[in-house]
Amino acid sequence: MDTPEPEQRIGKRPRGSLARILFSAVAAFAVLLLAAFFFIRSESYQAGGREQGEVRFMFEKGTDAFTLASDLRAAGIIRSEYAFLYRLWDEESWKTLQAGEYLLSGTMTIPEIIGKLSRGETIQKGIKVTFPEGWTAAEMAARLSERGLPGSEFLELVNDPLPEWRTRFPFLANLPEEASLEGVLFPDTYFFSPIFGAEAIVVKMLENFQVQTAEIPTFAEKTGAQWLDALTLSSILEAEVKSEEDRRMIADLFLRRLEAGMPLQSDATVRYALGVTKIQHSLDDIAIDSPYNTYKYKGLPPGPVSNPGAVSIRAVTNPTPNPYWYFLSNPETGETVFSVTFEEHVANKARHGL
Repeated sequence: MDTPEPEQRIGKRPRGSLARILFSAVAAFAVLLLAAFFFIRSESYQAGGREQGEVRFMFEKGTDAFTLASDLRAAGIIRSEYAFLYRLWDEESWKTLQAGEYLLSGTMTIPEIIGKLSRGETIQKGIKVTFPEGWTAAEMAARLSERGLPGSEFLELVNDPLPEWRTRFPFLANLPEEASLEGVLFPDTYFFSPIFGAEAIVVKMLENFQVQTAEIPTFAEKTGAQWLDALTLSSILEAEVKSEEDRRMIADLFLRRLEAGMPLQSDATVRYALGVTKIQHSLDDIAIDSPYNTYKYKGLPPGPVSNPGAVSIRAVTNPTPNPYWYFLSNPETGETVFSVTFEEHVANKARHGL
């Protein structure tokens, strides 16, 4: 009797062998991932871009991280998008990046590139000119001239604005026909091209005023005499005291004086009338016959006496109620001292050596 031969298993491997193969594959893949991670991490310290010189790179507002990385690679500034994205993620700096035009290079490290984008070190287009809050148009013109820009022509246009600006900037309709642009030249830091003419400089400042004051609804909604009065009072506050709290207090004080028919007696208006800055005015100074002298004439002056910033404009539209009728500013400490009665005011002046 023949003994049957055992069945032959054709094309099959033991289950243990299959498990070992799968384990080996997973382990190899993990090793590759780990190697890739460390490679990208190492790469994230060097940009390695092909461009060895400086490249003008525009980082548009609204660009996402992946597009930014792709644009940097296309511009030859970085070699690996993944390395850039890893460093961005590792430093948690995506939200700190600032849009603008930059000078970058493939010789920079990725941390240097990210640092420059985070600090907003954009290409400064033009000549930097800063106009402090409370400066007059004449002071602005002098600074423009110091920077090699057309200060004299600027002041001429401020004093005799172009008629078409009234159409272009609706808020100018609130100014009398013969009024200058004193008060609506928004104080800020600007970058003016060396080829900028006086007209372009004025327009840029008017555009800034329009944008900044649109964010103050209670002021933007005023028209005509109300708007001009608010702007004029803001310009006086700007030149009188520094802190927002003091400005809001004095705004209420001045508004009550106007309502009661009392003179404002503001040194800021006398300073504007004299055209000279003084810490303290003499009796002769406050006797000057000028419609801007609020010691001599009741009510507001004909127009602004400086170019106020947003803080002073907000102070007028949102004053802080208080019982005071008088105040003084200590020129040495900057402290504002308030008084309810005139007798208290005189005593405070003596106490502070004024």
